[in-house]
Order: sequence, then structure tokens, then C-alpha cells
Amino acid sequence: MEKKTLTKRKLYSLFSELKTSPGDYLTLYMKPSSFPHYIDELSLEPKYSICVTEIRETLNTKAVIQEAEKYNTGAAIFWQENGNKHIVLPPFPLTENKVSLGELDTSLLYETLERKYAIGVVLVAWGSYSIGIFQGDNLVESKTGTGYIHKEHRKGGRSEKRFARRTEEQKKDFLRKVSNRIEERFKNHPLDYIFFGGNRLIRKPLLKECHYLELEAHKISARTLDIRHANTEALDHSLQEIAKPVVFRF
Repeated sequence: MEKKTLTKRKLYSLFSELKTSPGDYLTLYMKPSSFPHYIDELSLEPKYSICVTEIRETLNTKAVIQEAEKYNTGAAIFWQENGNKHIVLPPFPLTENKVSLGELDTSLLYETLERKYAIGVVLVAWGSYSIGIFQGDNLVESKTGTGYIHKEHRKGGRSEKRFARRTEEQKKDFLRKVSNRIEERFKNHPLDYIFFGGNRLIRKPLLKECHYLELEAHKISARTLDIRHANTEALDHSLQEIAKPVVFRF
């Protein structure tokens, strides 16, 4: 098994290669709410029974389960009995279940990847934040800022406790500041999805602090972007990270 994250261009190049492979494909699309049990509901002609058995076993492997839970977008499966075997976890949720037999069917995955989404991005680290809104491929609004948070005091005693209390208050003030900026920027845009990046430990307390995010929780992606910094440069590159699907090859 091999796992990769690919750009759309590389994924489309892979599809071109797969289409040249002789032999029939079993193509399966599973929306998030049907993954992975949809495979158990299928009744296909006997010639595809081996493929169904292999797919069912593969969907229960630890690596696939972990990534599927991380993405929560469903799966596109392209499978030959003797030949190519791929599972693609798209960056955005598939909207339907679909089965195609014979020729490779990439139509639903293309449709999902090429749709123009309105995406809110929140990158946060303690002391810095960068938030933005993408319409399709364009960053149409953004705000980057900082907030002072005192470093840990290690001398011990009352002094340490006093600095710890001050640091906690500074963190609370910072979360309120970021929450306000999110509200200001996001409230006038009908977003499809919201993605987080930066320090993943900040995500939970920020969700508690921000009323807007609480109301729009159903739009928040299950995965946290693998982006360490919260600055303008990271925000500019965040859409590229968001749009990458995970591809398993077996």
C-alpha cells in the first residue's frame, strides 16, 4: 500500500494513466454518511465479487480508517480485479453514492474538485493569527495580526503562579480578539466550509469562545491543516493544502 497527497494536476494525470489500462473497472463513490458500509449494500454481478471482497477488506485497514476519519469526505474507489486499485479521499465531501461498471468513471470526483467553493480559513498560534476568505481560487478578504502572550516563568513560588495567571488572562484576551476578527470577516460571506490550521490545541478553546463558529459548526472541516505558522504567507498557501486529496494505491 502507498499513500500520497496529490495536487489536482497530478491526480488528473494519474486518471489519464488509469484510463489506458486494459480491463474493466469497478468505480464506487461513497458520501461521508455512507462510508464504509455502502459496500455491504451492493448487489453486483458475479464477475465483480472479487473486487467487492478486496475493497471491503481494504476499507477496514487502519491507515484507510484513520485518514477517512480525518477527512470525513467519503471516498472514490477505482478498482480492477487484475490491475489498478486506488482509493481517493477528496478534500471536499462527495454528495452522492454511485456505482459504475466497465470504463473508469471519474465524473463525480471531477465535479467535486472543480466546484468553486467559498472557504474560510483560520490559522492560529499563540500570539499570532491569520484569517481569510477564498472565493474559488481567489483570496478576497484577509486579516493577520498578533497578540502579546507572556512566556512561561520558571523561577517557582508566588512569582511563577502570578505569571501563570497573567499568561492565562492574556490567552483569553487573545482568543477574544481572534474571535472578534473571525466574526467581522466571516459574517457577511456565505461560506461553504471552514478550515483550521496552526496550533491544533487552540482549536477547541477558540470554538468555545467564538459564537459565530458555534453557529456554523456544521461547516467546519474535520481535519486540521498541516500548517504550523499563522501569517500572511501561510494563509496564501493554505488553499493549496486544503485542495489536496489523499490517494491510496494497492
